[in-house]
Amino acid sequence: MKNLSQAADLPKLISIKDGDHAAFLEVYNILHARIFRFFLKRVHLHDNAKDLTQQCFIRLWQFRQTLSEDHPLEKQVFIIARSLLINHIKKETTRRRLHLVHDQTLEEKMQPSPAIHFEVSSEVSAAIDTLPPVRKKILMLKAFYGCSNKEIASQMSISIKTVEDHVSKAFRHIRQIGITLLLIVLGSLP
Repeated sequence: MKNLSQAADLPKLISIKDGDHAAFLEVYNILHARIFRFFLKRVHLHDNAKDLTQQCFIRLWQFRQTLSEDHPLEKQVFIIARSLLINHIKKETTRRRLHLVHDQTLEEKMQPSPAIHFEVSSEVSAAIDTLPPVRKKILMLKAFYGCSNKEIASQMSISIKTVEDHVSKAFRHIRQIGITLLLIVLGSLP
């Protein structure tokens, strides 16, 4: 494996600072695999390591004028990589924390509210049980847990229009069964 030697390092560094694309490509070819392994070892995801490696070399090129001639180029590239890694970890931690808070809020909303909590008649319960599983879940979220169509759509990864369609079909189905039961009770149907 090639390393940038101290003797060859300074001319490459100066060339890169001056905008020499060939010198940059040479450094890229020498350090790319090591930088990638550095990221992969820490983030454990190939795509993230690949993106971070690319960002590292983009940043090296963008800020090439700020490179110090007092420090080895390889060390400066790894300092850039470490900085990117820290930023990535902070973003991931924040993203996970926000996702966790969102999930907890959604779970709290999923708990039946005492104001909505009521006894459902056995006929309505039986009618609800005859619904297809997705429609039944949507109806339960809407009617018993008080979730909005937007919240249901987000949770189930479907469109709001699909939620509206399922809700209207569920209520229509329950209404039909209710009317049928009423007619049976009144003796209008055999």
